[in-house]
Amino acid sequence: MVRTEQEIMDAIKQITKDNEHVLTGELSNIQINAPRALMQLSAESKLVVLNWVLGKKFKSRLIRRED
Repeated sequence: MVRTEQEIMDAIKQITKDNEHVLTGELSNIQINAPRALMQLSAESKLVVLNWVLGKKFKSRLIRRED
């Protein structure tokens, strides 16, 4: 299915809005908080692909913790 640039940008905005609670703050890991880690992975994967389709690069806002 072919989508317009506007539809893709709308999808990016909607995914970002719907997942704002997991797309900010600290990057979760699967051993400590599996549900949050999987939600982050799902949302960011979609955002990476949609931005790639538009020729843009997605920059994660999650803070990576150094252990």
